[in-house]
Amino acid sequence: MELNVGSEVQQGWRVIAVAGELDIDTVPVLSARLDSDVTGAHAVLDLSQLLFMDSTGLALVLEWHRKLAEAGGQLRIAATQAPVRRLFDLADVTSVLSLHDSVDLAVQPAVDSAR
Repeated sequence: MELNVGSEVQQGWRVIAVAGELDIDTVPVLSARLDSDVTGAHAVLDLSQLLFMDSTGLALVLEWHRKLAEAGGQLRIAATQAPVRRLFDLADVTSVLSLHDSVDLAVQPAVDSAR
């Protein structure tokens, strides 16, 4: 199983693009990249090319969600594919995570949710 990770900044957000399969064997690759590249409190995980994620991948996502929230920031998740979205649904974390249909939408400024 292979995991490719890219990184760039878009509109002030660190965007980490993840492609392949995120599982117990590849979580250390993404973890190391997050540790080195996410220097601010705001990041987007672009999962448009992620085909599979297991519970260890989910645990890493939740850890970074918590870590950035504690720093006054946010982790946003963009473009989840069906198998990954199913994992989020089964784990009942869709209401906890900030999910967006695309990276373009994820890097937009936060909208005041008080309507």
